[in-house]
Amino acid sequence: MDIERHGDEFEVSISTRTENLERAQNILQGNPVVGDLRDAGSRALGAFHDNRPLALGLAALAGFAIFHVSKRR
Repeated sequence: MDIERHGDEFEVSISTRTENLERAQNILQGNPVVGDLRDAGSRALGAFHDNRPLALGLAALAGFAIFHVSKRR
């Protein structure tokens, strides 16, 4: 495996047999669902950081709901 840096990007080269080519590509590219979830989580976290009053309000609402559910038992 060879990794070369070009500015802020990296080029990865792997020597593999033909029968392992698809497997190597899947490993390097990763699972697209995981990448999409990571991006969505990052955007959600960014939205909460950008809007602190909303985040605090949601946290207070969640705490209030948990308090009432635990008090019923």
